[in-house]
Amino acid sequence: MRRSLALLLLPAASAFMNAGAHAEPSPPGISMSAEETKVPPGTVMVPGQLSTLFKINDADPEANVPTPSQRTGNPLEFGYYLQDILARAQAAQQRHDQESAIKYLRALAAAIPEQAKGWSMLCAAYETAHDRDRALRACKYALERPGVDVADYQRYVGLMVAKPGDLSDDETGALKAVFDHLDTQPDLAVTTAHLRCQAAIKTKDTAAMQACTTVLAKVAPDDPKTIVFQWSFAVMRGDGAAAAQLLERAKKAGVAARPVLLEGIAHEQIARAARSRRADMIVIGTHGRTGLAKFFLGSVAGRVVSLATVPVLTVRGK
Repeated sequence: MRRSLALLLLPAASAFMNAGAHAEPSPPGISMSAEETKVPPGTVMVPGQLSTLFKINDADPEANVPTPSQRTGNPLEFGYYLQDILARAQAAQQRHDQESAIKYLRALAAAIPEQAKGWSMLCAAYETAHDRDRALRACKYALERPGVDVADYQRYVGLMVAKPGDLSDDETGALKAVFDHLDTQPDLAVTTAHLRCQAAIKTKDTAAMQACTTVLAKVAPDDPKTIVFQWSFAVMRGDGAAAAQLLERAKKAGVAARPVLLEGIAHEQIARAARSRRADMIVIGTHGRTGLAKFFLGSVAGRVVSLATVPVLTVRGK
């Protein structure tokens, strides 16, 4: 017996592109033909699927995504197809087969390109696979579509600030557009301020850091994250006394610290530890070496900045 189905299906807004291995499925203009409305002949039960009409090609799930006319002409079967493709993606993720999971999620995004959900799940899968560029593209598509939620904005900003090195003007402009949109959502004031602070640490923007910590001080003064960002701002502007006071506040607020001893090349171990512990930020001291000393000895801080996937705040020693 089939399971009951509860899905929100929107009218098809576009045809689908049979994307290559290195291109995201994207919705071009509407283009339908009489062939699109045909149902595959010889309909029989497909082993391992709920849908009897839309068989999934496991080798290339995007190859036979239902067309717009097929999905609107057979909404129940299309709903079963979505359940089938999701089940396969989740099974692949459970066995840590990210490559297969991504294939199925690309098909999902191509099947419902006008909704955010498929793009959001594809973005998360690419992020897990450490494919930042494709994750960013998928997240951007999610942000532009109905059904986007706050986690999509958080993931997008996190991916942006994870870029090694400096952000380009286009990237900082994209972040500004995201923040401008979030500013229209009063109930997301704390989340928006957190994301702004993350970006400000990445870009070393003291004005933005002052703005986001001012908001947090008003709406969430005792939140441990507020205190950590305030401490980061104090360190950024070189205010040692304020940083020390905020460190004591952080301890009282329950922000714990524990020592970790790692062996290996310093900058590699620091960057790896930040990734494995899902750190929000790295704060690292610099010796301020110049000239030949810097040339021969190198800079651990500089190498951490180039490797890290989270914002790095450097503090020059006296």
